[in-house]
Amino acid sequence: MHAAARNPFTPASAEVARSYHGFLDSRLVRLSPEVAPAGPEAVRAHEEFRAMVMSDPYPCVVGRGLLRRGDYRFGCYPALGTPQSARAVAADLWQFIQDFPIRQETFASFVASFAGPDTESEQEFEELLWQQLQSLHDLDREHHDWNPIVGTDPNTKGFSFSFAGRPFFIVGMHPASSRIARRPGMPVIVFNAHEQFNILRENGLMPRITRTIRARDEKLQGTINPALALFDADHPETVMYSGRVPDEGWTCPVHIADRAAVAAVAAVAAVAAVEPAGSER
Repeated sequence: MHAAARNPFTPASAEVARSYHGFLDSRLVRLSPEVAPAGPEAVRAHEEFRAMVMSDPYPCVVGRGLLRRGDYRFGCYPALGTPQSARAVAADLWQFIQDFPIRQETFASFVASFAGPDTESEQEFEELLWQQLQSLHDLDREHHDWNPIVGTDPNTKGFSFSFAGRPFFIVGMHPASSRIARRPGMPVIVFNAHEQFNILRENGLMPRITRTIRARDEKLQGTINPALALFDADHPETVMYSGRVPDEGWTCPVHIADRAAVAAVAAVAAVAAVEPAGSER
């Protein structure tokens, strides 16, 4: 782990909620803020997630490879969509980015699981997913610029969710999902680096991997994910994040504001705060 850089998301009040784990020597170990045995909740959530992905029928061969090699980090957090979980995920996702620089030969993902809520529908999970991502962005924009290789409009092609300067393709999973491959026992968000997909495309591997995953998904469920029809057409990748097939006319609710815009608003607010009431210019 890289310890030299200062994590901007770890005030003392948030340390207790952190849950940064790695699967090392066939066991889950807490790696930060200090090395320690994993707690029972994290072990249970991890074992359940790992068993799902490593089962024979699971479609995503890339995900299976990451877990087999241990090239991932895992966290277990409070309820999805809460400020407490957003602060903890932000701190651990930042650490993951430091620990796993983008490399041609090594792919890695960050898996965040949440202690509820027990969502009863895909719509309910989707709302919480976007609430969580909005909170992460609101925290991140105080410290980092949006990655310039991806767009900032979540309703157009070319967008990927940027955090701490790294763009991610998001995979949301939950018990009420209509897709078997996205149905763990608790809500989960998987952060996959956008640049890893670019490497696969540049190396000519993406078409074969895509065909394999879709064939395995069809074998598992009888159909491929219908949201792929939108993803393959002229739609942004956000239609895939939650796993729900969006309604016609759906727009992504996340609002992206860059650091310059935030600083300008803060400067205006600061001036207004020090001006005497009723002052004339």
